[in-house]
Parts: sequence; structure tokens; C-alpha cells
Amino acid sequence: MPDSKEKVDSILKMVERLRQDPQRQILYTEAFRLIKKFNYTRAEAAVYDAYGVYKRDMSQYEEAINYHNIALNLAKERGDVKQEIRSYNNLGVAYRRIDDYNAAIENLLKSLRISEEIGDDYNITISLNSIGNIYLAIEDYDEAIRHFKKCIPIAIKAGNDRGVAINLQNIGDCFDRMDKTDSAKDYYQRALNYNISRKDEKGIAICYNSLGNIFKKEGLVDDGLSLLLKALEINKKLEDKLFIAVNYNNIASAFLLKKEYELAKGYFDTSMSIAQNIGSVVEVKNAYEGLMKVAVAEEDWKNAYLYNSIYKKMSDSIFLKSSITLRNQEKKFNEDKIAFLLTSDRSKNIIVIGSLVLFLLILISGVLLYLRSRLIDRNRSLQRELEIRSQIASDLHDDMGSSLSSIHIFSELLRKSGNDSHDLLSKIEANAKDTLDALDDIIWLVKPSNDKFSNLGLHISEFAIPLFESKNISFDIDFPDAIAEVPLPMETRRNIFLILKESINNMIKYSECTHASIKASFEESALRFAIKDNGKGFDTAKLTNRNGVKNLKARALQINAELQINSAIGIGTEIVLIVRDIQLPILQAV
Repeated sequence: MPDSKEKVDSILKMVERLRQDPQRQILYTEAFRLIKKFNYTRAEAAVYDAYGVYKRDMSQYEEAINYHNIALNLAKERGDVKQEIRSYNNLGVAYRRIDDYNAAIENLLKSLRISEEIGDDYNITISLNSIGNIYLAIEDYDEAIRHFKKCIPIAIKAGNDRGVAINLQNIGDCFDRMDKTDSAKDYYQRALNYNISRKDEKGIAICYNSLGNIFKKEGLVDDGLSLLLKALEINKKLEDKLFIAVNYNNIASAFLLKKEYELAKGYFDTSMSIAQNIGSVVEVKNAYEGLMKVAVAEEDWKNAYLYNSIYKKMSDSIFLKSSITLRNQEKKFNEDKIAFLLTSDRSKNIIVIGSLVLFLLILISGVLLYLRSRLIDRNRSLQRELEIRSQIASDLHDDMGSSLSSIHIFSELLRKSGNDSHDLLSKIEANAKDTLDALDDIIWLVKPSNDKFSNLGLHISEFAIPLFESKNISFDIDFPDAIAEVPLPMETRRNIFLILKESINNMIKYSECTHASIKASFEESALRFAIKDNGKGFDTAKLTNRNGVKNLKARALQINAELQINSAIGIGTEIVLIVRDIQLPILQAV
């Protein structure tokens, strides 16, 4: 075909048909050449976006995000709404692949809003599916299933057969993780049938992988391993590194069940290497969990403890890309949409009806809006309580699960250590204490009678004083009686306590101080906490964004609070937490 603009259009259609061919780079090179030659601006954004999809399929996510952003900016400049939608969707998928859920949901909701405005069913299905996958990743399976099931009839209407297969597969994933094996197998098989009829190799590989894991659960390890190896062969052909890493982890777990530990370690190590190379935090975490299980099976307790510690840290880091942030963003999107529709309907009524009817409508609307506001407030309160309870359950599971795993590992070491047992007993005692402390914190948090500031102050004091006394640190703790009766919502109380607890722990570990103070005050309609020491301090200009600091900031963000870290070498450290009255409206009356 001779050089022309039409040739670019043909290439775009061809690369979509050849999506499973990893050698399609040459087609994109030709498309970019022709765009430049003919100044074909209309197709430029589409080519950049398609090239981003290619880079994503090759697990080159940073490059993919860069090309999708170029396409998005070009689409906005030229008023190409359809391409803008596609670019937002593709950005959401790319960010989801590297576990950046906040960036993913931000882009997906933008795509969903524009798609609904213009009635683009095809891209609505892509957005809903990707949002469902984020809920799946953060283990909110009911919400994930709701999105996937909502997506299927829209996908059928839009003729998106691939979308139907993907959503069937994803519903199967939810049931699989909920240990509803029969339901999971049914959805996986339906998805496989769809993919076979479409000759979609990637979809077939994903289904083989999922069914292989089901067979492992049912004790049919060899049958499961056979399907997993078939999936790996297809993914290697497609050069999809993320799914290759997933396959290696699943194959390793099959060899672990077969007690072929060297093979299991080899596959886990390979998965970890690939996942680290492409930036997949989830698969690196899964590899560490697998290596920990191998070490326990081989009674290699030192490595078991090491891998367990790394796995726990990575799990905590991933969870703080929190479901609360996701729900808040989607909730805001839905509320904005409702507000827009109400405003639009009201404007139409003003044009059509007379003044008397208008008065009646305004009166009725006022009543309805008041009732709606009450219902929304009630719904928000219930939803927030459910989110907090889910978070608490997850924290309890993670904290106690990791501590009990450590106790088990240390107990096995003690059993084999002979007379050299003092250090191991100390570690077992410390882990048991951590477990009891975590359970005590959860009980304190959920108890309704602890919803006032005075109870929070007492709990902080009970935590801090023994630590200060054990290190011979003199201290001042000042919680004024004037604010003792201020009510604190469960979420606010939880995050304040966890921020102060982490700050006190860091002070004890690193500051080398001889005096410390913890003070609370009410200033300018806000609750202010200050934790200060006279220790060695540090240079805040060199403050890294390591997990401890990130966790403090993330918790402050969840309650719309401000966190300040003030320090200098030789003069100590002060951490200030300011909780605004948006979280504590009752403070206005104090």
C-alpha cells in the first residue's frame, strides 16, 4: 500500500487485530513516520495511545503511561472526546498494573464521567471493569462483583465480547478468593469458552491460570500444574511479563504442595526478579510469601522469619493505598453526577412551568432535598462505619497473623536450639506482647464508651508512660480537662492514636532523648497535638519518604488533618498533628 493517511488508519486497525503479536513494533514505527510525513494530526493521538497499549502489553509501564499522557494532551488540544476517553481508560489500566490505585481510580472516573455524558457504552464497560479490578485488588469482593455484574449487560449491548469474557473471569476471581470454589470454577469455565470462541490467546492463558489454581485447591495438583504450564507457555509467546510473573508464582506454589522445594524456590525467585523489574509490588509480595512458606517447610527458620518480615511490610504498604481513598473518590463522582442531574432538571422545569407551579415545585424540592440530605448523611455514616470496621478487621488479621507466624517460627527454633534459648524466649515474649497489645487496641477502639477525648488521652498515656519509664526518660503529658468531653468519631480517634503511637515508638527507638512531652490543646477551632523530645534530632531536608513517614502522612490525610515534622540536628524533634473542625464540628461550641 502506498504512503498515505489512509495507510495510517489501516495500521491502527491492523495493530488492534494483531494485539497478541509482540512483534508489532515495526507497524508503530511506520505509523509514526507517516504521521510526520503527512502532518496527519487527526490520527496522531490515536497512534500514541495505541503505542502505549503495546508498551503496557510488554510490561513497560512507565513508557506506556508516558505515551498515554501524550495522547491525552493531544486529544484535549484537538477536542477529540472519544480519544480523551480512551486515553483516560488506558492510563487507569496502566496505573492499576503497577498497583498505584489512587492514580488509577482518578483517571478511570474521569473516563467514566465523560463516557456517560456522551453515551459511549463500550468505554463505560472498560471503566467499570477496571474500577472493579481495583476493588478486587484491595479485597472488597462484594463491591468488585457489583461492578463486574453491572458491566456485563452493557458490554453485550456495546458488542464488547472481550469485555464480557474479562468480567466473567473477574467474577470468578472474586469467588475464588472468597473460597467459593464451585462458583469460581463455573465463571472461569464460561470465560474460557468465550475466549476459545474468540481465539483470544491472552484470555485463554488467564483462564488456564485460574482453573489451574482451582485444581490445586481441590488437591488435583498435577492437573493444576499442567494448566499453569500451558498458561506460562502462552504468556511467554505474548511476552507479557506481568502475567509471566503471576504464572511463575502459581507454578511455584504447586511445586510447594508437591514438596519439591528446590523447584518451588526457583520459580518464586524468577517471579520476584521479573516483578521487581517491571515494578509489580503485589507479585514481589506474593513471591516473598511463597519463599517464607518454603523456608518453614524446610525448617529454615532464620530465612522464614526474614521473608515473613518483608512480606508483612509490603502488605502494610499496599493496604495503605487504601480502600477509603477509593470509596471517597467514587462517592464524590456519584454525588457530583446526582447534583448535575438535579440542577439540569430544575432548569428545564423553570422554563416550562408557570410561577405558581414553580413555587410548589420549589417547596416540594426543598422538602425532598432535606429528606435526601438526611438520607445521604445517614448513608455516609453507615458506609464510613463499614469501611472502618473492614479496616480494623484487616489490621487485626495482618498484625496478629504476622505475630503468630513469628511466634511459630521462633518456637521451632527454640525446639531445636538446645540450651541457647534466652534470646529466642525473649523474641517469643515480645511477639506475644505485640499480639496482646494489638488486640487491646482493637477492643478499645470499637468500644462505644471510649468515644470522648478523655478516653483517648488515657489510652495514649497508658501506652507512652511504661515506654518512657523503661528508658529513664523524664516526661510531661498534658491533656486539658477543658476538652475532655469532646466526642471523637471512631475513624478520627483511631487515626489520631495510631499517629501518636508511631511517633512515640520512633522517639523511643531513634531520638536518644532524656526528656519528652505530649501535649494537646484547642486552638482556632482545631485540636492540636504536639510530641516533642530533646534528643539528637535530624536534618529534615534529608527526610526520606520511607514507609514510616508515608504511613503517618496517609493516616493524617484520611481524617483531613495536617502533619508537621520539625527537627534539626542537636535540638530534638517535634511532631505536630492538627485536626481541623471539619472532623470535629462539636469543637465550635467548646
